[in-house]
Amino acid sequence: MRSIALASHQGERFIGEQLDSMLPQLAAEDEVVISDDASTDGTLEIVAARADARVRVLQHRSRVGYVANFQRALDACRGDDIYFADQDDVWMTDKVATISAALRRRSLVASDAIVVNEQLEPLHDSWFALRGATSFEAWPVYLKPSIIGATMACRRAWLQSRLPLPSGVPHDFWLSLNAILDDTLEVIPRPLILYRRHGEAHSVSATDQRRQPAIILAERLRLAAALLRHRLRQKRRTRRLADGL
Repeated sequence: MRSIALASHQGERFIGEQLDSMLPQLAAEDEVVISDDASTDGTLEIVAARADARVRVLQHRSRVGYVANFQRALDACRGDDIYFADQDDVWMTDKVATISAALRRRSLVASDAIVVNEQLEPLHDSWFALRGATSFEAWPVYLKPSIIGATMACRRAWLQSRLPLPSGVPHDFWLSLNAILDDTLEVIPRPLILYRRHGEAHSVSATDQRRQPAIILAERLRLAAALLRHRLRQKRRTRRLADGL
């Protein structure tokens, strides 16, 4: 069983198109979990109009922000494989089949993306090329994140030990670096989504905004601290299990 985790907020312009690209690729037992962060537009009406029993909506009245809302979606997922989705992208027709095969080999899979504008007109043929991504080792990715969360999928069992998502760190940054350090990341070098960039997007990379160096540095330090705490907890857990034997 697959779960698609989608965090929505004010998504009426694009969420229907995204759902229409995902649902035909899913099996009858799969699910799409939409956690809605207090939308006041027609987002939920557009979702309901699909009338698809595989879509579950978690409706919330108070805003918690993108990372916490995505955490709520992940917590509700029941599938063995969990796919990450943004509300405003479009999936290629072979995305699920390609990712599904790769998840049999690795715990976390990500792909390239075609960057498009609001009308789905191509801006860049490759997100990886745009970011100058030539290596997916830990240090290059730490210095310049190149993996988009909307292209990712992972095994539920692997994900559980990396939750909850640390505060103040993008979820794709956190999970991709953990997968690299665990030697369980597979990167598919061809695009599997149309990655929409527009001014109303809820991630910085999707709006093409430039952040202040101080903000970037603070994020990197939070990530490093969270990774260190997580690795220390893993070592202590492994030691306790060994002692128990």
